[in-house]
Amino acid sequence: MKTFTITQKILSIGATYLVKAIESDDIINTIKGKILTLTPKLEMRQGKEGDIVKVIKGNIFKTKFTIESPEGNEEATIAFPFIALFKKFTLTIGSTIYNAKGSIAAWNFTCTDESGQTMFTISKEFAFRDKFTVSLEESLPAEIIILVAVAVDQKFFTQR
Repeated sequence: MKTFTITQKILSIGATYLVKAIESDDIINTIKGKILTLTPKLEMRQGKEGDIVKVIKGNIFKTKFTIESPEGNEEATIAFPFIALFKKFTLTIGSTIYNAKGSIAAWNFTCTDESGQTMFTISKEFAFRDKFTVSLEESLPAEIIILVAVAVDQKFFTQR
């Protein structure tokens, strides 16, 4: 499994996340949100200020997010229930559907494929700033799963 950490920067204009591989201090991606918008829109860049790799957009209620290529082609969708007793979501990549459920306290999410095999996990650390650890199977696109963790933060942990 591949493992990454995603840390939200404090005192930044707009939501900003730094992505690192677990065994490295090098920033792999920077994810920056647009400010003064009703709906979330964040761009994932290569390294600190490189080219745009992916874009994630959410609706006003943060119940649906789409992940797109820089050219605007939809690559994945994340759907959260409008009302739910437990924190959960569905990820669709192409024709494959993954289901995720949060733990009792909803700090950890486990996502399974249609056969019930665990494909990735998202764990939020209890800290002053939002910090997540994401572990995923090698067959999954890392950039999409990293953006899923950002969508989880935007939906469940970002102050409205």
